[in-house]
Amino acid sequence: MQTETNPLFVVNVPSGKGSRRSKVGYINQNGATVIPAQFDDGLNFTNGLAAVRVNRKWGFIDTIGNVVIAPHFVMFSRFHEGFAEVNIKALWGFIDRTGKVVIDCKYSRTYSFSEGLASFQLNNQYGFVDAAGSVVIRSIYDDARGFSEGLAAVKVKDAWGYVNSLGEFAISPQFVGGEFRAALPFVDGVGRAPSGDKFGYINRNGGFIIAPRFDTASAHSEGLACVRLDDPYGFIDTHGNIKIAARFPFASDFNHGLARVRVGNECGFINHDGDFVIPPKFVSAEDFENGLCYVETWDSVGYINVVGDFVWQGPYVESRSGSSR
Repeated sequence: MQTETNPLFVVNVPSGKGSRRSKVGYINQNGATVIPAQFDDGLNFTNGLAAVRVNRKWGFIDTIGNVVIAPHFVMFSRFHEGFAEVNIKALWGFIDRTGKVVIDCKYSRTYSFSEGLASFQLNNQYGFVDAAGSVVIRSIYDDARGFSEGLAAVKVKDAWGYVNSLGEFAISPQFVGGEFRAALPFVDGVGRAPSGDKFGYINRNGGFIIAPRFDTASAHSEGLACVRLDDPYGFIDTHGNIKIAARFPFASDFNHGLARVRVGNECGFINHDGDFVIPPKFVSAEDFENGLCYVETWDSVGYINVVGDFVWQGPYVESRSGSSR
């Protein structure tokens, strides 16, 4: 989750008849318009810049709406640690905050910087570059994830392990999961790793501290982790004890003391005891971020605060970026 100083939020405002025609602007936490709706699409701010689309090209604006990088990129991205991924002629690299390409577009895929390093894919193998564009960990892995707490998950043949920033294995490749089951980043000293079709929680030595028995496993947030058991979702504590029974067809992590859950066809928000604070009444909802949460009803879209009150609400329009906001 990105935490911004004086955060701004994307809003889609109707610009014609029907739900498909809208323009994007930005509001503050009080729901006041800061940047009038004028863009064809847009994302939330990271590192003080937001990607916006004008006609068919993407560029970046600052928090007062000035275009700081002219729209000429074919795909959107976000800034992390001062760099944003760009795609030029079907190859990926990075730009700086002035829009200058500082790491050449020569990779088949790149991923966001984290802890000074970014993973890349080249010839179906993965490695890592630093902020100068130097390859510091050679592309010898079959898959890779970003660095977190000094470690990055990498895959060698069928097994996942973790390397440090020098490319040395801190946890040898030993976690073999089913299809689409990768080792996941460390958070507060705890990682998540697959074993067959299940996930468990590991320490920095690679030992399981919570046995692999979950179909999906999120990192602990506010002392609780969202997990899926067979089909429904629930929450466990840091010892693996079930604290909120697995009874929801969907749930997500706690933020601002609230977790989004689905009951039937509607979303609401529960507290750490599993009780509804905001009853399920939204057709769709995202997670709370920077104090607000984007929600949709049958005929409106808007942002609510942590007590469930709308701070901004408008008629329903289809947001082009959806959860990519």
